Amino acid sequence: MNTSTEAFYFAMSKINELREEGIEVTMKPSISRNNKDIIEKYKKQDSGKERIPTNLWYHISFKIIDGEDAHKIQEMKRYLGMCGIGFDTGGWSEGRDWEFDWSFKYVKGEENWEWIDAGDKLEDMIKEMTI
Repeated sequence: MNTSTEAFYFAMSKINELREEGIEVTMKPSISRNNKDIIEKYKKQDSGKERIPTNLWYHISFKIIDGEDAHKIQEMKRYLGMCGIGFDTGGWSEGRDWEFDWSFKYVKGEENWEWIDAGDKLEDMIKEMTI
């Protein structure tokens, strides 16, 4: 098992922690996991880089009931970034999405502050749109 795959399972354990705290989580296989063009693009682009295998590509959705849920999800995302784990995210007033696909990256021993800051800005934008 490569270190990116280990990071994937670590991130999944953190998603389970959010679930245990009462946050509704839905996971579906990513639609891009069977897209040969996308797979080839990132194989070529990331030659020599460690990525998670396509069978682990998932779209994870979190249902937001209140501000506390949003805060818990944001804090977990920040924690994963401090662990060197990054991935695409999105959201709206009633939910957040995480993409564990070609975008999932793990850099051992490196806090991903650029990704953390971008996530904080996204969260602020979502909050502003729902006020």
